[in-house]
Amino acid sequence: MGALLESLLTLQDLELQIVDIRRQLATRERAVERQAAKVRAAEQALDEERAAYKRAQAQQDELDVDLKTRQANVTRLRENLNSVRTNKEYAALMSQLNNEKADTTRLETRAYELLEGVEVRKRTVAERQAAVDHDRHRLTDIQAQLEQGRQSFADRLGALERQRGAAAENIDAKSLDLFNRISERYEGEVMARVVRIHPRRHEYMCEGCNMALAAERANALLTRDDVITCGNCGRILHINKSA
Repeated sequence: MGALLESLLTLQDLELQIVDIRRQLATRERAVERQAAKVRAAEQALDEERAAYKRAQAQQDELDVDLKTRQANVTRLRENLNSVRTNKEYAALMSQLNNEKADTTRLETRAYELLEGVEVRKRTVAERQAAVDHDRHRLTDIQAQLEQGRQSFADRLGALERQRGAAAENIDAKSLDLFNRISERYEGEVMARVVRIHPRRHEYMCEGCNMALAAERANALLTRDDVITCGNCGRILHINKSA
């Protein structure tokens, strides 16, 4: 293998290490983004539940006022029964009293239902708050892990990038441009080894895509130090002299 392909292999090794570190950091960044979205959703759910709880409390307060008014009317009508002078007045008051008592009973039933609803809302608010607290704590942990990763990888990433820059100086501009484009496409996996499929026949395959290669390409790699790409996947090919 010639100096150019050796340099490209060295560059790929550095590139793969850099890509791996960046991939790990990107994974942690995505985890932070997902958890942050989860926190926002939990906070929105909490705000909505709090609003529903306040509305339920307001309904209960209004009903309590109405119920107290009805109860006061029942008490007043009962007191008035002692002062009536005719059966007609008594019957009229009893009719009003029975109506007020019936309305009061309905309101008491409704008040009990609202009270149960308010208690359910109160428990739900507490559960939502606990979920928000948990998700916020988890977000803090994940953010700390990301920052820790950035700090732990910083020196290593910087050293690798400097080594990559030095290695790139040994490669001509055209080949380097091709390398960078393929690296972007395959996340650093630029080079593909050519393997001989059958020991007795000149049949070859690109190990990058497992597609057959023309014998002419393999022979060219054995005799020249040129950049030759796979016609299928586009990776830069290399071959061992013993192939």
